[in-house]
Amino acid sequence: MIAGDTYRREFTAGNMYGPDPDQSHWLQLGEVNENHLRQRAVGFNCLNFDRDENEGTLYRHYMPDKDYITANCISGLRAELAFPSCWNGDLTSENHKDHMAYTSLILDGDCPDSHPYRLPLLLYETVWAVAAFAKRNGSFIWSNGDTTGKWRDEFERVTYCWTNETHRPRLSW
Repeated sequence: MIAGDTYRREFTAGNMYGPDPDQSHWLQLGEVNENHLRQRAVGFNCLNFDRDENEGTLYRHYMPDKDYITANCISGLRAELAFPSCWNGDLTSENHKDHMAYTSLILDGDCPDSHPYRLPLLLYETVWAVAAFAKRNGSFIWSNGDTTGKWRDEFERVTYCWTNETHRPRLSW
């Protein structure tokens, strides 16, 4: 697994129920290590197209409860997962994570010296039509049994559907 963590149930990179501190403060707060960046690479954002603005990418790092979703996410709930885009040159690592790292600001920023190769950023966005369940009792639960929203996926699931002829010219490794 490269991005996300199916076992994590707590967001420890700041206030789980509040907005992230401005990115310019992450370094001062000591929140730029891989553990913090990996947690911030997961987002859940309410969509409501009746509003002038929607929540930004990776705005919230937990899945709100059903009452909040029903009241505020009438156009959908967007689940987001950013993959690390810095590579150390090894094809894999023992834990299938350490050969990749996040940039200093996840969606932008610099690669760490230990991972000097910058790859294209992959950001999965899945919009769930939650309004269809507004009048139903219950809660939203991920297939792994998680109600807090710590989802994950693996880069291989994306790349297995590409042929070398398709991705080589675009990635030029």
